[in-house]
Amino acid sequence: MSFVTSHGLDIYYESHGKSENTIVFAHGMGGNAAIWFNQVAEFYKDYRVITFDHRYFARSKCSADSFDPAKFPDDVISIMDQEGIESAIFICQSMGGWTGSQMAVHHAGRIKGLIMSHTPGIFYHPEVENNRDVSNLVAKIGGGFASPALAHDFPEKNPAGAVLYALISHFNDIDNAVIPRKIGEAGMGIDTRTLVNYSVPTMFITGELDVLFPAKYIEALSATLPGAELINLGQVGHSSYFEMPEAFNTEVRQFLKRHSL
Repeated sequence: MSFVTSHGLDIYYESHGKSENTIVFAHGMGGNAAIWFNQVAEFYKDYRVITFDHRYFARSKCSADSFDPAKFPDDVISIMDQEGIESAIFICQSMGGWTGSQMAVHHAGRIKGLIMSHTPGIFYHPEVENNRDVSNLVAKIGGGFASPALAHDFPEKNPAGAVLYALISHFNDIDNAVIPRKIGEAGMGIDTRTLVNYSVPTMFITGELDVLFPAKYIEALSATLPGAELINLGQVGHSSYFEMPEAFNTEVRQFLKRHSL
């Protein structure tokens, strides 16, 4: 458990395992470093695993004004430099996709492979739109521990898991409205038509019950990024790494094996 300074902020991170080959996990808006417990347990014996709290989240506290997603790469590069990590594999959930995709486009020498879990990151294509049904989204979110970040039926199937997700999320103490607004204001989008020389091994993961970034949207977008792979895990919501960790981890393992990472 350590901190590194980036742009005057203290960024919290953890390092597990002793391998020279590193995986960096970048969490989404509902998580923080702790949310990756299923992946840390799976991968730390074979890889060095870095988890961290994005700026503004949990232990990387700052004001809402200092939440600048354009600084995500600098924050994680500061961690890598402090730990002597030249390059790493990035596995990114939702908001974390804005970390990994910026690394792939702007710092390709520091990234070996990229897994985009339920996220477009900075990638866009003018003919591909996220046509999510907001009214349907609201209707599916019940009371208790239901969340748009989980499948609508997850709290019923796994009540303890839904409670755990909520408790970890509560550690963040953030204004959720800040995140999409600041991402939009940052203007970081990259048209995939300009990425003809894109060469970072990349895989998108999606699921049929994701109401935030629906499967059809992620499938269409992934097809526009040169060389990108796609995995649809079926009946799972926005957080397959949490809802269906064994299937998620298996697909990650296979991707790493395919690309000798």
